[in-house]
Amino acid sequence: MNHKHQIFKIFFQPMGLRAEVPLGSSLLEAAGLVGIELRSDCGGKGLCGKCRVKVHPVGAAGEPQKQEEEFFPREELLEGWRLACLCRALGDLSVEIPQEALESQDGSGKTGLIGSYPADPAVRRVVLEGWVRADLEEGPTDLVGGILGRMARAGMEPQSTWDPQALRDLSQPDTLEGDVSLVWHRLRGITGVRRGSWRHSLGLALDIGTTTLAAYLCDLCTGEVLGSCGAVNPQRRYGEDVISRIGYASQSPGGLEKLRQAVVEGLNGLIRKSLKGAGAERDDLDEVVAVGNTTMLQLLAGMNPHALGVAPYLPVTRSPQDLRGADLGLDIPGGTNVHLLPVISGFVGADALAGILAQEPHKKHETTLIVDIGTNGELVLGNSRALWATSCATGPALEGAHISCGMRAAAGAIHRVWEEDGSLRWEVMGGASQPPRGICGSGIIDAMAAMRKAGILLPSGRLKEGACGVVVDSQGVGRGFTLVQPDQTATGKPIVIELEDVRQVQLAKAALFVGIRFLLRRAGVERVDRLVLTGAFGASFDWRSAVNIGMLPQEAASGQVQVVGNAAGVGAVMALLDHKRRQEAWDLVSRVQVVELAQEVDFALDYAMAMGFPPMEAECA
Repeated sequence: MNHKHQIFKIFFQPMGLRAEVPLGSSLLEAAGLVGIELRSDCGGKGLCGKCRVKVHPVGAAGEPQKQEEEFFPREELLEGWRLACLCRALGDLSVEIPQEALESQDGSGKTGLIGSYPADPAVRRVVLEGWVRADLEEGPTDLVGGILGRMARAGMEPQSTWDPQALRDLSQPDTLEGDVSLVWHRLRGITGVRRGSWRHSLGLALDIGTTTLAAYLCDLCTGEVLGSCGAVNPQRRYGEDVISRIGYASQSPGGLEKLRQAVVEGLNGLIRKSLKGAGAERDDLDEVVAVGNTTMLQLLAGMNPHALGVAPYLPVTRSPQDLRGADLGLDIPGGTNVHLLPVISGFVGADALAGILAQEPHKKHETTLIVDIGTNGELVLGNSRALWATSCATGPALEGAHISCGMRAAAGAIHRVWEEDGSLRWEVMGGASQPPRGICGSGIIDAMAAMRKAGILLPSGRLKEGACGVVVDSQGVGRGFTLVQPDQTATGKPIVIELEDVRQVQLAKAALFVGIRFLLRRAGVERVDRLVLTGAFGASFDWRSAVNIGMLPQEAASGQVQVVGNAAGVGAVMALLDHKRRQEAWDLVSRVQVVELAQEVDFALDYAMAMGFPPMEAECA
């Protein structure tokens, strides 16, 4: 018997789902097969310890790997506690998944967009009422000819370009009965044929983030945003940032296709959810516009991002792309046009460009700084005279990853922390009755600022030994600060901010601080008139805490500060509803001057200097 081809059953509880996988498959992979998204902040490398599960029987999972021994005491390993990314199926298994190991599907940080926008779309419906009987009698040589003749007699410009899907639609027997609606696109001609005289035309704007996906359903006739929804990007199971996904796509067998299928899977879920929420059908969708960073858009289009991972970090193309829904695998009518906005550079993508469309710094005399903080921080500075942009690797720590008790912003996450009478207080998402499970990005930034104010955290990033709540090791060195005692948490374990968590925040804050400073220096700007904070994380944290810990320079936040939600999503909606915005976006690409931080002579020194925390007033006295 060939053991390599053995198939084992993996039962996941409490979901009651079953996966069938070959010998040696990881439990993380098995969970993904049945739609269970486990936390995998490290991309399945056994480094973060967030994918903790309990297996039975213990012997069918093999011996624990050395990395697992670092996360579990011996008695827990004997009970069956394992890391799903490292644990391999060697037999039939029952896997118990605790709540904290599940990836939150809440993408609300990018949703909530409402209102109406000017509508002059690239696509519209052309209705031919009762065309067949009358028009086929005119003697056309084919069905397309009959439609073209009818359009000409009605004073409309006949369309010689037809998408293959539109021809397949036309070939259906029921299309020859009664009225017909043509989906006409100004660049691609007829992209679809629908039965009936339904003039309702919907479009979808997609924001494809490294961590979060968002979809905005719009009425192409009225310009109204009908609804929005979000979810975690399923690509996270293969890596938490763009660098890890570039590596996976370039080096792992089948990696590119796995990443492409993962994001398509996530987008299709949002498409179905959007349509259901509006009481609409699949055939109502006539166009899609997508934005995202350069890596995300190339992965969606099936383009290998290898060149983005090596100097000089070039995209395959900066140009906008018009693709077919069928070619991408999206759950929309096959001929539907999918427009990808252009990108600015390898690491300043279409999402940053969409943010410019939404905020219009290029149309204002005042100097605006747009800060989109996520796994990859994108910065745009400018006014009516010039525009500059750069990106900085803020990393996933600001979204709760690589933090020992970190989690995404969802129910049970500590999202606010403040100092009061020398002690730290906190607030949990989901209400006061919700016990905390962990801490999210906004909470960790607040915690750093509050710990500095309380004297717990020193300017160097060390924890003050002897301070209340600081845990020391055998040498008396501060290794962690207990924010929440175990009897107050949902897991029964304390929520601790460890020294390594402080280091992760220092890396992220220094990257953003130096990125802004270099952008201001290149532009010769000493003071920003308007600071715009956006993105799933950027719109949710207290910018004052960010200034206090040296994450935002004082000169960047000394003017007007606006928190606008998801500017990239707004820009995507604008480009969906008004085709002229697409040309504006393409024109802007050539106007933006990209600042490559890695090529700046003083970058490494300035970055190292920015790692520390600014001194408090008492420390300066």
